[in-house]
Formats: sequence, C-alpha cells, structure tokens
Amino acid sequence: MNTQELKVNYKKLLNKAAKANGRKETVSYLNRAAKIQSKLYSTSKVNCFRCNGAGFLRISLDETKTCLSCYGKGFLVQEIPEL
Repeated sequence: MNTQELKVNYKKLLNKAAKANGRKETVSYLNRAAKIQSKLYSTSKVNCFRCNGAGFLRISLDETKTCLSCYGKGFLVQEIPEL
C-alpha cells in the first residue's frame, strides 16, 4: 500500500471507532489505526545525519552525549515542500 491508501484507511478506521457501540469494538479499531499510523510514521522519518538514528553521540567507550541535531530522538522529521 502507498501512503495515500494508508491515510484513507487510517481515517476510515478512526471514523468507525467514533461510531462504534462497545468498548471492545472501539479498541480493536483504534489498535488497527495505530498500526497504520506507525507505518505512516516510519516512512516519513529521516535519520539524523550526525548520530545516524541512534539518538546519542558516542565519544568514547565510557561516555555518550545526546545528539543536539535531533534532540536525542534519533531522527529528523522530513518536511515535504508543497507545490
């Protein structure tokens, strides 16, 4: 599936969860939506150029520092220019 299809499925699942009757039904829709959201998120991230996605810089064997380029998250969110 491409990202457009995933976004459409994600929105449909959220709408179904809002209209669901019971707790179990709502939770199942939200869990499926969370899986789709993680797929969307993993395709939109770009690894940090300094720490290469680790989130920290290794200075020596005993010392590590938080990467300040990505603030310790390990990735930079890719900004897509809209035309």
